Amino acid sequence: MHIGRVARSLLLLAPWLLISSDFTAEKNIFSTFTLVVEGVEDPVGEIRIAVFDSENRYLDEPSYAEIVPVSDTMIEWQIDDLAYGQYAIAVYHDKNKNGRLDTNILGIPTENYGFSNNARGKFGPASWGEAKFLVKDRSAVHRIKLE
Repeated sequence: MHIGRVARSLLLLAPWLLISSDFTAEKNIFSTFTLVVEGVEDPVGEIRIAVFDSENRYLDEPSYAEIVPVSDTMIEWQIDDLAYGQYAIAVYHDKNKNGRLDTNILGIPTENYGFSNNARGKFGPASWGEAKFLVKDRSAVHRIKLE
């Protein structure tokens, strides 16, 4: 008798617990995410990758940042546990490994770079709106071509 009463109480509490715990179907679901960087003209130096998870942090505070040595004209980089959501990515080919995107006297980049969705800004970096994309599958691949 006592076990039945406990079971009934748990069944009555279950919907409330789900609602009050901010439960959603996609919470804590992760993707194996692969970034393919194409268009590496000269296989020297390193590729610098910055992944952003919100417009407020875009281009300032990456949620992931990685430096990948260049040994080929195409680079693959993988995150095994990227949470479902919206992201934007910025990459550049740091040929001389000085840790910054080199520019000429006018501020125009002299090293190749790219953004997710192959977005390009007119007089600066691509906007969040142009570069954002949705990760919503257990396995996802995104390609960026350096220019």
